[in-house]
Amino acid sequence: MWYNLTMTKNNTIDYFITKQATLPLFISDFLDICDPVLTFDQFMEGINLTKYLKCLPEYETGRIRYNPINMLKNGTLWVYDSGYMSLRELEDSCKVNIRFMYLMDHEHPTYRTFGYFINEVLASSIKEIFYDINQKIFADEHVDLNHIYIDGSKFEANANKYSWVWKKATEKSRYRLYEKITALLEEINSTLAFSGLKMLINTEYIPEELKEMGSRYADFFELDCITFVYGERSSKVCSAETV
Repeated sequence: MWYNLTMTKNNTIDYFITKQATLPLFISDFLDICDPVLTFDQFMEGINLTKYLKCLPEYETGRIRYNPINMLKNGTLWVYDSGYMSLRELEDSCKVNIRFMYLMDHEHPTYRTFGYFINEVLASSIKEIFYDINQKIFADEHVDLNHIYIDGSKFEANANKYSWVWKKATEKSRYRLYEKITALLEEINSTLAFSGLKMLINTEYIPEELKEMGSRYADFFELDCITFVYGERSSKVCSAETV
């Protein structure tokens, strides 16, 4: 029995380490098929990126430069992904972030290289880049630019707690203003009852309609246009005189 126990003891020695190179060799195989960076890469390939590299100097001597198309993709993803990131963080992302590594083909430029590329090559065409990207999004996703939809999101890119605009608050303020306009028009109608002139009262109003009402009121009482008086040591005065 003692013999059986000693013979069944595991004396296996592992002659490998778990951190050695393994398959697959392509970094794209480590990305999920639905990873947004794959969609981003395919989307950017549909844009003529070479036209933004007009200021790229000719390569003559020295080490081979990094692929400018890949650097442009990384810089654009950097902006869209984080909104703001230091160049040192961008350099670090190219070393440890699998998405940036995929776009950069395993290369990792320094923060100085990214700074030179952005300031010297892309500075004159940054607005054009983001304009073309937005236009392609509008075209591919069939975005309707004739309407603005108010929801619970922020209007400002870097909004804080004091700059949130919500749909309920906006509608509440709008209908409160409509009520004030209605009360004012009712008061005007009571004043003009003797003349037969009556302002149309609705539940909602548009600026053009209110301007027309104001013009009719001014014509009826023969009022001059509102004038502002300016002068040294005098406050700004608004006056409307009757002819």
